[in-house]
Parts: sequence; C-alpha cells; structure tokens
Amino acid sequence: MLLVLEIIVPIAAGLALIYLIADRTFSAPRYQGPITDHFNGRKFRNVEPPERKGFFDFLRWQLTSKRGSWNKWTDSKSSAVPPRCVNGKDLRVTFVNHATVLIQTDGLNILTDPMWSERASPVSWAGPKRHRSPGLRFEALPPIDIVLISHNHYDHLDTETLVRLDTGHRPRFVTGLGNRAFLKARGIIEVTELDWWEAAKVSEEVRVTCVPAKHFSGRGLSDADATLWCGYVVQAGSGNIYFAGDTGMGSHFVEIKNRF
Repeated sequence: MLLVLEIIVPIAAGLALIYLIADRTFSAPRYQGPITDHFNGRKFRNVEPPERKGFFDFLRWQLTSKRGSWNKWTDSKSSAVPPRCVNGKDLRVTFVNHATVLIQTDGLNILTDPMWSERASPVSWAGPKRHRSPGLRFEALPPIDIVLISHNHYDHLDTETLVRLDTGHRPRFVTGLGNRAFLKARGIIEVTELDWWEAAKVSEEVRVTCVPAKHFSGRGLSDADATLWCGYVVQAGSGNIYFAGDTGMGSHFVEIKNRF
C-alpha cells in the first residue's frame, strides 16, 4: 500500500503542477467591473443563454460525428493588392480567411479578427492547422488603422498576428471588455475596450459600436466567459457595415437592425 502511495502521490502532484502552469500560461486575465444584465461580477453571459454542452457531449460529438472531405492543403489565389486607401463614400472589402476581412472606406483601413498564423492554437507545434493559405499576403496589407477583435478564441484573437500588426502598423485595437489586459501583457498598448452598445469615434467620419453576439469566450482552463464577446457596426460615409464575429441566432439581430 505504501509503495502504491509513493508512486501515485508524485504523479498526482506532477499533474496538478502541470495543470496550474498551463492554466497560468494560457488563461486570459479575468475582467473586473460592475454587474450588468450580461455580467454577474465574475462571468459574462448571453442575454438568451444557449443550450450548454458538457465535456461528455463534446467527447460524443468528436467520436461519432462524420467529418466532411477536406483537402490537406489548397493554395489560395492571391487577390489583387488593395489600394493604399479608399476615400470618400466608396467601400472596398477584401475577404482574407475565416473571420478576417479588410474593410477600406473613408480613408481608413480596418481589419477584423486578423489571423495569419499557421495554427489556431496556444502552441505553434500542435492544434488546428490551416487547410489553405490566406487570400491576401500579410506583406500586401495597406497601412492598418483599426483592428476589431470580436472575442478571445484562438481563431479570432491570434497573438502572433496582432503583435506583428502592432509592430509594423501601429493601429488602434478595439475589443470587448476584459481583453485589454491580455493585449497589454504582450506589449500592445493602444487598446479601446467597449461593452455592448458602447461606441468609439475612430476618425472624424467613422464611428464603431460594439454590439451583442451569442457566443462565449476562453483561452485556457479557468477563464471561461471571463471576457466579453461581441460584433461591431461601423458607421461610415459608405453606410453601416456589420461584422458579426462568432454568433448564434438570437433576438440581438433584431435589436441591431432596429438601432442601425
């Protein structure tokens, strides 16, 4: 019995230490602020809660779902190099990949959820990998003025790309509540945090409003829903531009339509 304990205790202690290190390394700082209809003082929530799935539901889905056919790799035909800027009421939109879109209007270049990394993962050597190259090379980007971040999942908040943008373009980053601390820890300082329905004027002509989405957040083991998820409405001379981020269906679509 003592021999068994001598083996089990060190293993359990080692696993606990690995858990704590991984949690501290990957989890995002928790937002602290006043209680609202979608923040209980510790976690954010959807106004219309989705059906929550547990770990065994996830495991069952992984084991029983039938995956579609995916090419191991597909080269994307590079799109035309965007102009340096688009002035006046004209609008040019370039789809890059996943939720990454370049929006050009009113002299501003706006990127949504920029993702140029090889993997959407906390590590570079494992995790979901690209199946095709981005539709626009990073080097072909015009000077980026604004970066909109909808939430902190790895396929939407890609640290490597954001640091690269901050170093080479020095844009203003706009994100939901709680993400400033995470970005600041990585040297990104020019960050505006917004709650649902809060707005920021990003130029004389353009205004960005944070709008609700039906989703969740988290990057590690203990930060589930610790930061806000959202979409955005960009009000510009070309009209209203809606970027939904990740969202399920819900009454927020009607509310966004009614307000804008």
